[in-house]
Amino acid sequence: MKKIILLLFGPLAEKLQNQFSFLKYYLSLADMKILLRTYLAIACAITFVVFFSSFVFMYLFFTFLEYSFIVKIVFSIAIALLFAIIAFVAMISYPISKAQSRKRNIETNLPFAIIHMSAIASSGVPPSTMFRLLTDFDEYGEIAREAKKIVQNIDVFGLDITTAIREVAKKTPSKNFKDFLEGVATTIDTGGDLHAFLLKESEKAMFEYKIRREKFLQTLSTYADIYTAVLIAAPLFLVAILSVMSMIEGRLWGLEIKDIMWLGIFVGIPALNTLFLAFIHFTQPEL
Repeated sequence: MKKIILLLFGPLAEKLQNQFSFLKYYLSLADMKILLRTYLAIACAITFVVFFSSFVFMYLFFTFLEYSFIVKIVFSIAIALLFAIIAFVAMISYPISKAQSRKRNIETNLPFAIIHMSAIASSGVPPSTMFRLLTDFDEYGEIAREAKKIVQNIDVFGLDITTAIREVAKKTPSKNFKDFLEGVATTIDTGGDLHAFLLKESEKAMFEYKIRREKFLQTLSTYADIYTAVLIAAPLFLVAILSVMSMIEGRLWGLEIKDIMWLGIFVGIPALNTLFLAFIHFTQPEL
């Protein structure tokens, strides 16, 4: 399938590489092992499929509604083009979104991973063993994957421990984790006390984690006040006003008052609650 996609959309992907060269950086941060040309070819293929399928569906839909041929063609192309643009933008945004997701996961687990590493280092084992043991703990998410890369650099590519660490530090999406790895490599190079360094870093990371958590709890408190005002008090106030208006004037904006109340209660309020929950979900940090 990939060969067919490259054959059909490869030339177009090559022309787009200069415009989307920034995507190569995010593909690396997202740990997506795929060439930029291949990814752009897949994005173009998906965009074409979305356009074609949307056009066919909308054309059949407008045919069912018995619109004229010109209207069917124009509206079908316009809507299909809109869906195709959305699909292409989503494909371009995906590596960026995944890189951000990896960054959040790393920074969430970093304090606990450093504490674990400090405990391992206190036993006097070599640094390579410390990272090797870290790979067994999937609870650390992306940090465990980054540790596996360090071990792979040592075992497969034959790099020394500090070079292996720095290679991973170059490609990690988290600046905090990058600084930490650079600090570990420098401590090893200079023959410093690795356990003391990790102990200090664990205290610093845990302090920052507690601050982030406290800020989020304060933000949630603000969101709770907004929710109470907008989605509890305001609907009740609106229903009371509409109830009074229904006694004076039976219609508003061409609709029956009872219809407006029905739409607000069974459509408007659930929709606003859904949007509010989605907003909370996408803005909350991983804790």
